[in-house]
Amino acid sequence: MKQGYVYKRPVKRSRYGIFRRYVLVIAGFLAIIGGIGYYIYSNSRGGPTSSPVSAVENTEISGNKSTTVDTYFQFQDTGKWVLDKNNSTDHKRVYTKYSKNVLQHVMTIYIDQVPIPLYLAAPRALPVRIVNNNSFQVTNVSDPCIREYAKGELHHVKEVMVNNATILCDPDSPQYAVVLSEVNGDYRLNLKRPNGTPIQFVITYKDTGLAPLPDSIINVASSFQTR
Repeated sequence: MKQGYVYKRPVKRSRYGIFRRYVLVIAGFLAIIGGIGYYIYSNSRGGPTSSPVSAVENTEISGNKSTTVDTYFQFQDTGKWVLDKNNSTDHKRVYTKYSKNVLQHVMTIYIDQVPIPLYLAAPRALPVRIVNNNSFQVTNVSDPCIREYAKGELHHVKEVMVNNATILCDPDSPQYAVVLSEVNGDYRLNLKRPNGTPIQFVITYKDTGLAPLPDSIINVASSFQTR
């Protein structure tokens, strides 16, 4: 009979097996809880955040030009335009471009919004023709609109036609400021997005350099396209 108690060993192994299974069950349960917690944490941290300004990308392409992409439009130019997020909103995008670390170019694109005269009036026009409802055929930047005032006429801000395009003229502005305007139309540029949705743009531009040139705004306008 005493030799029969050797078979108690399997009983001990059985208890060990139960204990081992118990540990594995607890470990598995803790792992599941940890995984759920990590998933909740990751989603709370990594989800999209709302912003009044859509994301912008700059993609380098051939010809030493970069493409600036917005939710509603895109354009190309030499150098790099940077979105000024502090001054941009849902209906306005303000871009800046530097020359040798000095701010030289400022462009504002209004979306379905016409700015007040203070921000709209300019001495020059860039007449454009709308092509395929989504882009522009560009002409040349005009001479100062002061030429459209009669001799002795008070130099107040008013709408005038420059090269067959209407702008709000600021005749005495010393800045090289330009407003895009449709030939036989005005500065309210009515286009369509690829899905057919109507969209209106008002585009103003300033070159604050000592020797301003039209090259940059012509590059932008000639490559402008709705998205």
